[in-house]
Amino acid sequence: MSTTVETEFTVATQKASFASLALDCGVTLRQVDVAYETYGTLNTARDNAILVLHAFSGDAHAAGISKETGQPGWWAPMIGPGLAFDTNRYFVISSNVLGGCRGTSGPSSIDPSTGKRYGATFPVITINDMVRLQKMLVDHLGIQRLLAVAGGSMGGIQALAWTVMYPDSVAAAIPIACTARHSAQQIAFNEVGRQAVMADLDWAEGNYYGANPPSRGLAVARMVGHITYMSDASMRQKFGRRLRDKDAFGFDFSADFEVESYLRHRGSQFVTRFDANSYLYITKAMDYFDLAAGHASLSAAFERTKARFLVLSFTSDWLYPTYQSLEVVSALRTRNIDAAFCELTSNYGHDAFLVETKEQSEMITGFLKSVQEGTSTAQARPPADVKASISARQDYAMMAEMVEPGSRVLDLGCGEGELLAWLKEKKGVSAQGVEIDPDKVRRAISRGVLAYQSDIEHGLADYPDGTFDFVILSQTLQEMRYPLKVLREMLRVGRHVIVAFPNFGHWTTRLSHLFTGRSPRTQLFPYDWYESPNLHFLTIYDFVLLSRAENWTIERQIFLRNDRQVTKLPNLLAEVGVFSIRRGS
Repeated sequence: MSTTVETEFTVATQKASFASLALDCGVTLRQVDVAYETYGTLNTARDNAILVLHAFSGDAHAAGISKETGQPGWWAPMIGPGLAFDTNRYFVISSNVLGGCRGTSGPSSIDPSTGKRYGATFPVITINDMVRLQKMLVDHLGIQRLLAVAGGSMGGIQALAWTVMYPDSVAAAIPIACTARHSAQQIAFNEVGRQAVMADLDWAEGNYYGANPPSRGLAVARMVGHITYMSDASMRQKFGRRLRDKDAFGFDFSADFEVESYLRHRGSQFVTRFDANSYLYITKAMDYFDLAAGHASLSAAFERTKARFLVLSFTSDWLYPTYQSLEVVSALRTRNIDAAFCELTSNYGHDAFLVETKEQSEMITGFLKSVQEGTSTAQARPPADVKASISARQDYAMMAEMVEPGSRVLDLGCGEGELLAWLKEKKGVSAQGVEIDPDKVRRAISRGVLAYQSDIEHGLADYPDGTFDFVILSQTLQEMRYPLKVLREMLRVGRHVIVAFPNFGHWTTRLSHLFTGRSPRTQLFPYDWYESPNLHFLTIYDFVLLSRAENWTIERQIFLRNDRQVTKLPNLLAEVGVFSIRRGS
């Protein structure tokens, strides 16, 4: 479900003008205008500015009620007082992209050299050109470094470009439902749309201004595009095979089905607010975009990037599927760049980034707060529920004691991020977590923890050797399919590994086995054999023997029973073992 749209404030679109803009195609564009809106107040330090970037058909009007049209902004549920992009806290900027038709220079603008509209003589542009113009606007507003750049779809693509082109000018990035480069399928969809526009006789080689625009072609292009924005599930739920205002087929080519009527309506509505030439230019810019271009790899493209990332995708998005977001996250991790990632469950397809605002808001709120606190001297304090969770878990307390202040920490199976949030506040660590449950990942990120949604057994491959000072695995080793592989990977990416696990050698478990002859069901292992998440029932002694065989050094070992330390016969009396190990003897 989406959050309630907040539209209580009105806003007017502003315009900035620049003498020239050098483009990637080699042309220098003269007298460039850019339409923009701002929300909130720029603080005296000028360090609370966030640039919000719109998707393909968006514009500068992202929030509030437009004074010109009376319409709410395209991301109104996300931008405003108390919302994800809290205008009581941040100064939010939104601008129309270069090549657009909503106030920024594009093919429908007047060419100063001829006094006529550019039409098809407007130079071909790129995403990087759009970002250069945005940087000029940000400089014009007197902002040296943005707190964040954020956007979905094409907006997310621009956010990625910002972090590579201007690494010193961005503290954080929130790319949502996007990609580092278009796939063949994505280019194909755009090409179908372009051909639909250019096949319309009214297109007139782009010189239709003052005459009939290519409305039929543009409407078809929009219809094709809109199909890709939805999902099979959302279309089935919204339309099914229901007929439109009739009880039987018309046996003609009118709109029999509701979905046909809907697409025709969206197509006809689009042509009243969008320019066909802008459609051609912007889709071509998206297809040209390749963040890795000019670099040895996508990872190399982020070599100078300094921003922290929150990357989001959606399960039903088949236009920009999750694997493309994961390619970005993988590249970031190979460069030791802090990145959180979550795949949100949704049936809305690509449109989910505009619709599923509640879950996004929770994560963005926590992420932005942690970024802002990280750029200031003030240290955040964890909420009371985090302190309570740590107090209730003696193994957490023991592991936290082993972690050195100011170190880099990775928590595998981090849950909702309680331990990492506590370590950040108490010991000033740089914390990251891996967790497979998307709901827990979402709550961890909302706490300001950089959590990455992944299976632990596959979630470390992207990290270079020695990335972390401490890697933690608590109460999860026995659930791993390949625990030795996981431990070896932990020791590869971390200098020290801290492991806590339930001791299957505890006396209650031994007695249960002895007297019942069945798989033990005790307070320590409260599961029947057919529902237990535990795959390997190791003991404290088993772990000691494994450490010897692998030539691992046991730096410290603590044994617990009822949250009290056990000093004698730990393999018999302790319920939990906590070990700190490292490679080598």
